[in-house]
Amino acid sequence: MPTQIDTDFAALLRPRFRLEELDRHPASVFGLWQDLRIAYVNPAWTAFAEANNGKSCIERSWGLGARYLDAIPQPLRPFYEDLLAQTSDPGASLHPVLHRYECSSAAVFRKFSMQVYSLSERAGFVVVNSLLIEEPQDHNKRPPQAPDSERYLDSYGNIVQCSHCRRVQSVANPIRWDWVPAWIERSPAETSHNVCSICLDYYYPNDED
Repeated sequence: MPTQIDTDFAALLRPRFRLEELDRHPASVFGLWQDLRIAYVNPAWTAFAEANNGKSCIERSWGLGARYLDAIPQPLRPFYEDLLAQTSDPGASLHPVLHRYECSSAAVFRKFSMQVYSLSERAGFVVVNSLLIEEPQDHNKRPPQAPDSERYLDSYGNIVQCSHCRRVQSVANPIRWDWVPAWIERSPAETSHNVCSICLDYYYPNDED
């Protein structure tokens, strides 16, 4: 697959990163300008999107110049903005910013490690997403539920899905969030996003609201 990179960003990578190495990296790697527009994606990033039915989406909406935060549901955007803001200046720390997150399908559980490196004068970032765990979904840990409209659709015909773990909120019992595989593969058009109580505690532990 051909490299997708802004020529000015390629110059910014040097001397800290070699483009050939990023292109060969088995992890999904992308680059961002300081304003968080996409400036580079490696072949593994493109291959992962294609393997997960995302080819048409990335060709239509997520090419070079697209805003990274627009791909993240609104409830999680402040977390990722803060994460990028915490990135140390180049050479200031032995350890890059690290975040572990889930990116599962209906059939496969996946966990990734996200490492963020800043570039010279913090003019951009390199983000490396390495696969940590990939295994079949365990139905004992995450019992699958049918896409029951009476259980999950509110009075407006919407479902509410957690922005992180992708469970769906019960209408009758709002503290309950269920794994509904049919809506992982293809969410209904009438889907709104929030954060379930467990993910809220994880992402925003000091947020009393």
